[in-house]
Amino acid sequence: MNPFSNSYLNLPLRRPESSWVEPDKGSGDSVHRYIGKPLGRKQVFVVIILIAVGFFVIVGRAFKLQIINGDYYLALAEGNRTRIHNVIAPRGLIYDRLGRPMTENIPRMSVALIPFDVPNDNIKKEKLFNEVGLSIGMTANEIFQIWNNMSPARKKSIEPYLIKSNLPLDEGLRLKLISSSWPGVSILITPRRTYKSIVEDGFKSLSHILGYVSQVTDDDLMKKTDYSSEDIIGRNGLELIYENDLKGKNGKREVEVNALGEEQKLFTETKTVPGKNIWLTIDLDLQNETEKALVNGLKKANVKKGTAIVLDPSSGEILAMASLPSFDSNKFTLGLSNEDYKLLINDEDRPLFNRAIQGQYPSGSTIKPIIAAAALEEKIINSKTTFSSTGGIRVGKWFFPDWKAGGHGPTNVTLALAQSVNTFFYTVGGGYNDFVGLGIARIKKYAEKFGLGLSTNVDLPGEAIGFIPTPEWKKSAKKEDWYIGNTYYTAIGQGDVLVTPLQVATYTAAFANGGILYQPHFLLEKIDNETSIKNQPIVKNQQVVSKESIDIVRLGLREAVVAGSAKYLSLLPITVAGKTGTAEIGGDHKPHAWFTGFAPFENPKIVVTVILEEAGEGSSYAVPVASEIIKWWAEQRLEI
Repeated sequence: MNPFSNSYLNLPLRRPESSWVEPDKGSGDSVHRYIGKPLGRKQVFVVIILIAVGFFVIVGRAFKLQIINGDYYLALAEGNRTRIHNVIAPRGLIYDRLGRPMTENIPRMSVALIPFDVPNDNIKKEKLFNEVGLSIGMTANEIFQIWNNMSPARKKSIEPYLIKSNLPLDEGLRLKLISSSWPGVSILITPRRTYKSIVEDGFKSLSHILGYVSQVTDDDLMKKTDYSSEDIIGRNGLELIYENDLKGKNGKREVEVNALGEEQKLFTETKTVPGKNIWLTIDLDLQNETEKALVNGLKKANVKKGTAIVLDPSSGEILAMASLPSFDSNKFTLGLSNEDYKLLINDEDRPLFNRAIQGQYPSGSTIKPIIAAAALEEKIINSKTTFSSTGGIRVGKWFFPDWKAGGHGPTNVTLALAQSVNTFFYTVGGGYNDFVGLGIARIKKYAEKFGLGLSTNVDLPGEAIGFIPTPEWKKSAKKEDWYIGNTYYTAIGQGDVLVTPLQVATYTAAFANGGILYQPHFLLEKIDNETSIKNQPIVKNQQVVSKESIDIVRLGLREAVVAGSAKYLSLLPITVAGKTGTAEIGGDHKPHAWFTGFAPFENPKIVVTVILEEAGEGSSYAVPVASEIIKWWAEQRLEI
């Protein structure tokens, strides 16, 4: 039969018997036929519930993605396409007072991880870290340790995380070529701070002044929102104190990147603002000569520790400051190893310790100009008041000696300062027989007027303030009463008196300039592309004591050089005034050797203060150091 014939098309259609539904015989309607079985009420309810649950799951998931975590996923999506890269602002440079550079910024290459782009797969990650490590002299384990120490949030960041810094430029360029296949690794140009004067001249004492910088840490980034992980930050010295001026303001580049994080297109760019350059009060030549003189003095005394300070008495400008032993700031900027750092901090000579501002020593006789000025100001003596020095004074069973057996004979304030006569200062300090001295309360009052026991506020971190004892302190700290002997020892700078060398230099400047106590400082000027801001001297006390009292003390200090304990300085081509000191520290230790003075006497231009720890007599060891410094200055700077 032809399948396409009409008779074939008109054959009745056969269906399975079970699919038929009998027609409703009682209905007048035409016969209805249904295929399948209807759902029951229970089944319909279950289907509706399943649809509703599915709907709410979808809505909830969408809500979480779009609302709760929307910013996060938007950032991830944008991170796959655009990146904002920081452009590090050039750090300001530091110059000496004559405009000679003391720092440099040298470009160096660094290797960084971009944590977001590092493969999640551990096998791929291990392969990547092995390849990178082999190329930069690290092991995969070392890089894994860095990675594992990152916080979870840091591992999702697109901020670079430096793993190796200070690579030479040629090495960095080689890595730049081979790193194109390293996902999550970036080769960056970063600045390295170098301390030019320390490198070229080999004088390390500047390290205590300049300080050093290092790479910012995650802790820094949490506290300082305007820093990038590629930045360096001041950690000590003037680099720390003037960080806000030196840093500048970073720029930004918004770029399109490919899957490997490589830049494809620049969208926007914000220019950097370079940091300010700062000029210091330091004279580099004088600084180096001061360090040389200090080195020579330490060798002569066969000791290792000491400091020398030179400042301008008319402004408080610090012209030179050397503290030995010292360290090399450049080693910190290169990244000091843990082993090398431990050697530094465990060195018994404490090279990181700036003795000029942190060392606290008995002042010895260098305090005597203050005691003399206080007695003159309180009018318990005048320039003609005389006491007999017979070798010391006795109070009960106690004897308080002069340094010269048999004494110095009749002694006024000028001779007492010139010859450093203890008997005179015992008497004016604590009184003797019927003479009423200053007493400890007035000694402390005038010591503080001249800046002792207080911060000088010098622009360096970590300054100590020294100490002037009182009866209340002794009772509290030592559970002992205060005796007349305590006052006597305080009046000659012994006992519990502690001063810093910078405090001594600062009050010496007040005697040099007629009575003005200046705040010592290193900053001379701040300069950027548009402005120059000169640092103005800060007066802490316009007239510590009367000019009349100052002038009488000055005569005594001059006499110390003409015919007294600092006579060695009379050989210099300019007039000098000053005071020696020999500070006893007890036990088997030699005393500290002190000198502080100024020149020229008629119109002072510099103050020089020297201390050599445990060297011996100030006249024998500290004075020659001061002599070298003053002689060089007189020959090279007096007429400038």
